[in-house]
Amino acid sequence: MTASPSMADYYQARAPEFENVYAKPERQSDLAWLRAWLAREARGHTILEVACGTGYWTAVAAATARAIVACDLNPGPLEIARAKAPGPHVTFGQADAFALPDLGTAFDAGMAHFWWSHLALADQAGFLAHFASRLRPGAKLLMIDNNFVAGSMGPVTRTDAAGNTYQRRRLETGAEYEVLKNFPTTADLHRALESACTRVSVVQLRHYWAVCATLA
Repeated sequence: MTASPSMADYYQARAPEFENVYAKPERQSDLAWLRAWLAREARGHTILEVACGTGYWTAVAAATARAIVACDLNPGPLEIARAKAPGPHVTFGQADAFALPDLGTAFDAGMAHFWWSHLALADQAGFLAHFASRLRPGAKLLMIDNNFVAGSMGPVTRTDAAGNTYQRRRLETGAEYEVLKNFPTTADLHRALESACTRVSVVQLRHYWAVCATLA
């Protein structure tokens, strides 16, 4: 399994405007809470991050983490992430989340923000197993992602036979993409994660959810 080519194309094209979503007024309270939560949970950890995108959350975690290796499939978002210069303890590299290199470092935490929602339901277990193989046993897993809130995001436009949901997204250039975007409930997250984790804590905000789990 590899990341979807259409998804990769979408995020490569969206890179210059990606962080506009964090300026939405109705989301500011949730985002402030999430930044504080992530800085607290990342403190002192050596972190492997997948799908880091433009490095928005990498920079938040970098304020307290011991070290971070942040990966993304696309060079465009990585260029923006590197330009943030979050510190010498943070390095960036190009890698597929389904084919991560063996970096030979004892990562005691993993981050995957706004990635879980883009996984097909059938790929969740495979991703978790692969990600865990690059982390120390008992590592902390940190994830942030979207809840569906009508009016703050586009509607779900399609559901496939496996239960995955999709949105149509239009960029400032006028280009349109269909993007796989699932919106799990708390119960969905527990079911998906508890097979690979010994502890799963889910926090639900209005616009976002956050998970802190311990990988078995």
